[in-house]
Amino acid sequence: MSERYFQHSYSNGLTLLGEKMPGMQSAAMTLLVPAGAASDPPEASGAGAVLSDLLFRGAGPRDSRQLTDYLDSLGLQRSSNVGVHHMRFGCAAVADKVVEALGAYADVVRRPHLPEDGFRAARELALAALAGLEDEPRQKVMVLLRERHFPWPLGRNTMGRKQELENLTLECCRAHFGRMFQPRGTILAVAGNIDFARLRDEVERHFGDWTGQEPAALELRPPPGRFHHEQHASEQTHIGLAYPSIEETHPDYYAMRLAVEALGGGMSARLFTEIREKRALVYNVWAGYSSLKGYGSIMGYAGTSNDRAQATLDTFIVELHRLAEGIAADELERARIGLKASTIMQGESTSARAGAIAHDFFMRGRIRTLDEIKNAIDAVSLDQVNDYLRRNRPGEMTIVTVGPTPLRMGG
Repeated sequence: MSERYFQHSYSNGLTLLGEKMPGMQSAAMTLLVPAGAASDPPEASGAGAVLSDLLFRGAGPRDSRQLTDYLDSLGLQRSSNVGVHHMRFGCAAVADKVVEALGAYADVVRRPHLPEDGFRAARELALAALAGLEDEPRQKVMVLLRERHFPWPLGRNTMGRKQELENLTLECCRAHFGRMFQPRGTILAVAGNIDFARLRDEVERHFGDWTGQEPAALELRPPPGRFHHEQHASEQTHIGLAYPSIEETHPDYYAMRLAVEALGGGMSARLFTEIREKRALVYNVWAGYSSLKGYGSIMGYAGTSNDRAQATLDTFIVELHRLAEGIAADELERARIGLKASTIMQGESTSARAGAIAHDFFMRGRIRTLDEIKNAIDAVSLDQVNDYLRRNRPGEMTIVTVGPTPLRMGG
């Protein structure tokens, strides 16, 4: 690995990753703990969402107010959320302050207070966020699509379910914390103007004696079904589609990504051009690649008026199948420029790079350098993309609609 990238494994199973960005004065940290929504207790969907808030309501020697004031005093831009595989904690600030914050984050994930009054407030916030989905049908259709498309519990709504949140107890959250928060499989990534030797020693000091028992592997169940309509009184219909694709680690990964970029990656992509510009069927349409550990999928969305919804769905499916006939050279070059531009922009953000190297290590067991990614994108030929498309036609589709009238679903 070059002098820009660093990796260190501790004896307790925690992995430290670093990317040195000398031109930056700031640094960013991403901490991934293997306690994502897929690991919520069977009848307690949303336990992780509540816990991600509750953990900051006092930890180590500081109560809730003292912890907030301390993190604010460091000038940290902070975030915490729950994904499928991990609970994620992030912060960014002047580089020295990010390193200084490690002790407080160690308290959060190792020694939280998990107080009763804080639990009630965190649960109410989680319920309010879930209720907000009813006012965001574009977001709701994609939540429902993941639930129907991926094996359970990988498709679980990371926000939880209303009744299960209402029944959630503090004792359940405390037990969930005790079971899932441990160093093995935890990834701590820092990007920015960092001294890796100092960072390694500070992580050892705060996390080196962290212990815990590795939780049992997930038991997966098949998804509940391919087609679903959710009744919603509205002037609009929202459509979500998904079908299986290759994993991120597959040799054809970059050919696939360029093909998907040509399909749905922007205003010059096929879906926008064919469905919105030529036929005026939708106000928004896109498709992209979605990746979980062990699973890859193509997922798409269209928002349209109710009277054009069936034509939108039918045309969307036609375009997905037409992609198997191949793309043209100009489409490939536009896709290549788009993917490289997003890679370059990501390279200018410490937060994006910390998240990217943590994701890379989880999915691939190693860090991809920015040059590796750009060179791999440049190396893909038109023949490679079209050969991939011929060999990987869309499989069985999962289709979810949210609107006043069910559609005829096929594909």
